Amino acid sequence: MFKSPNEIPGMIEPIEQEMLIELSETIKFDKNDQIVEFGSFFGRSTYCLATGLKNNKTCLASNKITAFDSFMCRKNGSFYPYVIHFAKLGKVENLIKYENDDIDFEGIFKHFLNNEITSNLVKAEKVELKNTHPIENGNIALMHIDSPKFYDELKHVFFRFFPKLKLGSIIVFQDYFYHWSATLIAAVQLLKKLNIISFEYSRASSLCVKVIKLPKKDDLLFIDNEMKSNNAIIDLLDNSIKQINEYSIDRAGIFVHRLYLAKIQFLWEIQDFDGATFILSNIFKSNKNLSQNFVDDYFDLMKYGFSVRSLYIKDH
Repeated sequence: MFKSPNEIPGMIEPIEQEMLIELSETIKFDKNDQIVEFGSFFGRSTYCLATGLKNNKTCLASNKITAFDSFMCRKNGSFYPYVIHFAKLGKVENLIKYENDDIDFEGIFKHFLNNEITSNLVKAEKVELKNTHPIENGNIALMHIDSPKFYDELKHVFFRFFPKLKLGSIIVFQDYFYHWSATLIAAVQLLKKLNIISFEYSRASSLCVKVIKLPKKDDLLFIDNEMKSNNAIIDLLDNSIKQINEYSIDRAGIFVHRLYLAKIQFLWEIQDFDGATFILSNIFKSNKNLSQNFVDDYFDLMKYGFSVRSLYIKDH
């Protein structure tokens, strides 16, 4: 039995861990309501959700957590170094399975979440995101999304899982404040534009939103069509920047600049080099003393040629 989520190697910050525990502990559950997580890695975030659920006074035997993850990556992909690094930190390298060019780390997740799995509180689904499907009975009261970084992966969640949401459901977009998440940011902005969600607050790179209108199929089709337009995406990224004063943002000096960098990254990827250069030039001119956080994030973009698409494809 673990005393703290930090005993499980992972990347979510303590403030995000506290948020997940608090959300799963305080949200009201009805019969068969579920918590759904996409991208569980070694289980730190899943453990937080389980910790809160155990203390939730409205929790029933039918309320469960489903953790979706491929629990796999390629040796030549971008995620492999992280798996090895965190496995060494947790001294669980022996639980990694090597299968030709792939590595399987499901055993690590099951090791750290053994008690929660054996008690049937948590169910692990080893599956690629495009092949995920929700449970047939019950609704989703809380959703933690830490898997897709691009809309063409996120859309599977929208079309299959969003119809299972209920009014008042909470969604946590783990990588909203992330410089690689341009189309994820844009898609979330569309949800807000359609008044499907309200922005509540951020914790580190995570954005917490509440479902205030149940999405209809026409809403999801509208989003899907808008996300085919580069100009629409650029406008939505601008909206994300304009709205930063409308809700509480954790450590804005560290995370807000990533919204600007996400737009620069997207412009570069669609080969609008002049547009990307213009924005970056204005940032340099208006900020004589750029933070080290900005510089580090910008160098991260440069390191991969402003696109991690090829590495992501190798991983998946």
